[in-house]
Amino acid sequence: MFFMPPAEKSMMTGDTPLYRNCVYPFVLFLGMNLLLFVAEGSIQWEHPDAAWWQQEPMLLIYPLQVLVCGAYLWYVRRGIPWDWSLRACALGTLFGVVGIGAWLVPYVAGWIPAEGGFAPEQVLGQGTAATALQYAFRFARAVLIVPLVEELFWRGFLMRWCVNRDFPQTVPLGTHSWLAYGVTTAAFMLVHNPVDYAGAWVYGSLAYALVVLTRRLTPAFVMHAVANFIMGLCAVYCNLPHLW
Repeated sequence: MFFMPPAEKSMMTGDTPLYRNCVYPFVLFLGMNLLLFVAEGSIQWEHPDAAWWQQEPMLLIYPLQVLVCGAYLWYVRRGIPWDWSLRACALGTLFGVVGIGAWLVPYVAGWIPAEGGFAPEQVLGQGTAATALQYAFRFARAVLIVPLVEELFWRGFLMRWCVNRDFPQTVPLGTHSWLAYGVTTAAFMLVHNPVDYAGAWVYGSLAYALVVLTRRLTPAFVMHAVANFIMGLCAVYCNLPHLW
């Protein structure tokens, strides 16, 4: 703890800052996902006369999720342990390329059937401004929002909670325990689709190792952002919309 930057020390002064900075963004993100689930079961209407948000509710909920979660992350930005050093960014980039490479193998090899996925042009039209805006929000969600809310929770809170469930705020970032590794990696795996379990386990293991190695969260942020950016490029330019 002695060598931690001030921003990282501030996260461990009590339960309230820790939960506010690391848990609540994830809960808010999941709440928006639940809203999408409800919308798909209640207002979705796959009919040519239906409004675009009725035909595909995710085209409404995903941009809202970016705006709402982004606003909250901005609100707690001073409590997030940033470390934009060259080493942190380089390690995050390297681990991100390796992690998403393992994840994408089944897709690129064609082992996973191409079903569903994010394809706003089917509703909003090919080459329209509305479609371009949807892709911009989708990349913002994947590259900015998801890396922050997930890594703050998995590695910023849950990993430490597994070490000390009574006072997780006292546990230095990157503290290793096999329980923390097993719980965080398995939980990360289980929130993804079953076809992605193998890739998620490899990726989660690398992310855990990266945080233990650096005792920082920023490399994990960068890793997740790089991985999701590559995934998005593959989804768009390799015609693999089911990736996301």
